Amino acid sequence: MENKIAKTLCDLGVCDEKAIEPYYPRVRDREDISIMRCKKSGVIFTSTSEHMDLSHYSEKVEFPHYWKEENRTKALIDSFEDDSRRKKQFLSLISNKKWLDVGAGAGGVLDLLEPVAERVIAVEPQQRALESLKKENYEAYSDILDVPCDDFDIITLFHVFEHLTDPLGLLKIAYDKLKVGGKIIIEVPHANDFLFSFLDLEEFKKFTFWSEHLVLHNRFSLAAFLDSANFKNTVISGFQRYNLANHLHWLKEKKPSGHIKWSMLATDQLDNEYSNMLQKIDMTDTLIAIAEK
Repeated sequence: MENKIAKTLCDLGVCDEKAIEPYYPRVRDREDISIMRCKKSGVIFTSTSEHMDLSHYSEKVEFPHYWKEENRTKALIDSFEDDSRRKKQFLSLISNKKWLDVGAGAGGVLDLLEPVAERVIAVEPQQRALESLKKENYEAYSDILDVPCDDFDIITLFHVFEHLTDPLGLLKIAYDKLKVGGKIIIEVPHANDFLFSFLDLEEFKKFTFWSEHLVLHNRFSLAAFLDSANFKNTVISGFQRYNLANHLHWLKEKKPSGHIKWSMLATDQLDNEYSNMLQKIDMTDTLIAIAEK
């Protein structure tokens, strides 16, 4: 089996190698990598993970967010909506706490929450982003193993976990970096996203399957990884990042960015009701796991 994460999930009993079958012929950025799905668990993953390791990110020259932007200001504008939302969601958990953010990117969420945290440390392998964080006077490292502390209250991974070739190994390191009672927060794309799991939208599959997303988790796979790393009191919640206007735009125009282009269709009440409905049927685009040491 070429995807290391899929092998680990088989070892954990979440997936069954005999139940793994082709799901989509290629990812958006490479013709030689396809998408597989486990019928037993519903977990989705790339056909291989051999193309990825830490050097893949450290050697990238593009600036995040999503490695497109040339400077930090543009990257922060691009990620502002998610950064602002995370500030609201996790403010109480991070206030007055010692916090490690793994895969910090441009550091937008650090900018918003650093003023309320007791101490902030960032991990970011991409060299240009790392240098930018240091210029902003953040204590930042390229590898979590280089972080000198082992008494964090909170460790966060916002859309990072799905990029890792050894997610279980990272969780075990994170566990050791937390104080007893400390918490880890993991936010990932959901394998049961409404647009492809229910609507079976071809254009969305073509857009969303990407060589850097080695796995799309569901509740079972995410919980299995956390349990295997000895975390306890795990709570996994569905969250909808993109609203009804975005989904309607996908259906009609077959393209992303509907939440921006068709923002006139959005209201707080409508978006909340739509999000609640997707949570009830477990078809949100995002999962958020919070677990404790």
